[in-house]
Amino acid sequence: MNEEKKSSGTRLRVLVADENPRRGHALSETLHADASLDVLTVPPDKALIDAVRDYGPDVVLVDLDRADRDALDSIRALSCSALERPVALFVDEDDVDLMETAFDTGVCSYNVLEALPRDVKPLLRAAIALYARFRRTRDELTEAQIALAERRLIEQAKRSFMKNEKANEAQAYRWLQRRAMQTSRRIAVVAEEYLAAQKKDEAS
Repeated sequence: MNEEKKSSGTRLRVLVADENPRRGHALSETLHADASLDVLTVPPDKALIDAVRDYGPDVVLVDLDRADRDALDSIRALSCSALERPVALFVDEDDVDLMETAFDTGVCSYNVLEALPRDVKPLLRAAIALYARFRRTRDELTEAQIALAERRLIEQAKRSFMKNEKANEAQAYRWLQRRAMQTSRRIAVVAEEYLAAQKKDEAS
């Protein structure tokens, strides 16, 4: 497996998933004509997420000629896992409902094409770029939400400390800060533990 990955060099590793094995094979043959692509196909008896785990593609190309719920469920399972990859969906007929559902399941590139263009790389690279941008935005949002939640914990702990110890805000923060330094932990962790201890004392 590792030798196979090394041999691909800088080629774009594409995993083709198609609910129609015959069409999937034909699609793979078309892509194989491009020497810059390393093309793999999801075997009929293998789940998409398992194929991604085994082959480690740069991008997944899913080809549909209709709204296939199983295929979309497979994409959703992939997007909710640690194996998440950029997914480019190719359909031969425009369908607004399918498009909305596809984006909800984790597709980052929705393309309506009767046949693949001779050079499909720009579409695949666009899918990868859109995926990377989405990941950055999602990570930034997650970090902001965590920071906000930690700030609320610290503020709540300070208020509790001020009430219990008859201290002012600066004294409460210094206590949390000192405790964090003494235990080599973040202030938010100390604040959460302090609040949990106070809650336990109140319940006893």
